[in-house]
Amino acid sequence: MNKKEIFIGLFGGFLANFFGVIVSVIVLFQEINISKIFNTINDSITDNFITKLISLGAIFNLIVFFIFLKYDYEEKAKGVLLATFIIAILTIYINNF
Repeated sequence: MNKKEIFIGLFGGFLANFFGVIVSVIVLFQEINISKIFNTINDSITDNFITKLISLGAIFNLIVFFIFLKYDYEEKAKGVLLATFIIAILTIYINNF
């Protein structure tokens, strides 16, 4: 098991989720301006629906996961899967506490 490859997949999973949250805000709230996008994310934190945006952003992890599997990067795909589990646990924690 190559830990460097897993770390790359972990980073890719977190990055894909971040872009997924931004795309979710663009699609749901039709915000194009980057400052308005981050204001909407900050408002979602105060209005307590950031977990929903994070969950929608995790769809991009699925895309990255299957791209890594298609090109036989199993270790990187494991890292994306690990990032998805960490994000899921974080989302459950934020939602309940």
